[in-house]
Amino acid sequence: MIPNKIIEAKNSASTQRSLDHFVNVASDLEVCGAMYRRLGFQVMPVMEHVSIGTSNICIQFEDTYLELIGDIAKCREAQLTDTMERWTRFGENIFWKTALTSQKLEDDKFVLDEAGLDTQDILSAARRVRKIGGGWDVTDSRSMYIFLEPHITGSFFISDHRKPEAIWMPDYQVHLNGAIRIAGISYIARSVTEDLDYHSTMFGGAPAEQDSDRAVFHTPRGEFLEIVTPEKAATWLPDADPLQEGLAIRGAAYTIEVDSLRQCRLALRTSGVPHKEIDGAVVTPAAFGCGMAMHFVERP
Repeated sequence: MIPNKIIEAKNSASTQRSLDHFVNVASDLEVCGAMYRRLGFQVMPVMEHVSIGTSNICIQFEDTYLELIGDIAKCREAQLTDTMERWTRFGENIFWKTALTSQKLEDDKFVLDEAGLDTQDILSAARRVRKIGGGWDVTDSRSMYIFLEPHITGSFFISDHRKPEAIWMPDYQVHLNGAIRIAGISYIARSVTEDLDYHSTMFGGAPAEQDSDRAVFHTPRGEFLEIVTPEKAATWLPDADPLQEGLAIRGAAYTIEVDSLRQCRLALRTSGVPHKEIDGAVVTPAAFGCGMAMHFVERP
């Protein structure tokens, strides 16, 4: 079942944007970084957003990355501090938002404004990066937030990277669990259709699949983003945390392509992470991924 999601996404793009990166709010970056190392990921050193004031650690892949963001109290950007509390009230470690790709934020801001969305000012997300071989670099990444009201935890944002070589460094993309890339992300929502206009506008395309309990977007790069009801998630995403009371939607699980499931299982077994095999995927519980379940699948 799970590997088929990837095959279908690779064969039937329905959107204009792909998945850029994924952000979790972390109560303690060092603790959460250790959790991801235990899952077999190589975790980059702690970095600071130069303008925003928050800190982060990243887990890098060939074309996406996971970002754990911390030091929320040090955030200097009002458009973030005014909304961040609405996430953190639901847990210490919780999925925050998915970033979608952009070639140039100014062009996309015009398009999204014309579509009637409330775009925020473009922010510098530059951070100082430690190179594996020694020395430092500074990224030139930017973000633009487009908040979904009243279901803010279903918001997306878009990012551009004007210095990609400072983001994607091959030496940081080697993982003990054999991870290659994020193939998809799954959300749980009370309703899969209520906010579909927003999500479709942000993606630049309608879902490739849709019924009463599941909607799936397929990106040009062959990834998927799916939204499923709690009832569907109970069987579809059995190791994801249930949707908290008071939340309408939340990111719940990653699907991660690996070179070898055997290698992945060995890394998890060596570090003592509980896991099981479901429909051809090795699955770890959300409690071991800062609130996100992991579905490791062998690259098709």
